[in-house]
Amino acid sequence: MLASVGEVHMHPLERVINSPEPLLLIGNSKENRFPGYSYDAYARIQKKFYCLDMGGLPEARGRSKGGKVYHSTAELPADLGDLAVIWVHPKTAPAAVDLAHEAGSRRVWFSFGTGHPLAVARARELGMEVVEIGRCPVLYLDEKRPECKAHTLMTKATGLYRRPPQVDPTAKRREQF
Repeated sequence: MLASVGEVHMHPLERVINSPEPLLLIGNSKENRFPGYSYDAYARIQKKFYCLDMGGLPEARGRSKGGKVYHSTAELPADLGDLAVIWVHPKTAPAAVDLAHEAGSRRVWFSFGTGHPLAVARARELGMEVVEIGRCPVLYLDEKRPECKAHTLMTKATGLYRRPPQVDPTAKRREQF
């Protein structure tokens, strides 16, 4: 399922995450699942994104402390793309899917430990495309921080990087290796 661009082979997840459209990053700080690392990775490479925190965090924390965080879909800018990346606990993932759908997202990427079968079923019930369940989207960015580059090299060495997107919520977890 790899596409050829000239002589270069591109993984489908590389195309998804490197799209120029702004993505929606959904976390929940009340569950200690604010996606600070992803927030910082996107901010550092100037990838356009919007972060919606279900827990009401007033601003980004971590390396990008003070960055803009939204608290409702009504606050989100109109130029939002159609991809939502979800970073919440599995029990909260169906509610995050509902927020993504309310924001206009038509595609969803469930990051580490987020792709609960009920959340995936809810996304599909709403007509949303599930692009990945389990892998970190930062792995597939064209530009990334040194620690992300090391993680990417490790996933390439194990063969995980090149595997096709995981879209079956009942499949064995393969988030790291």
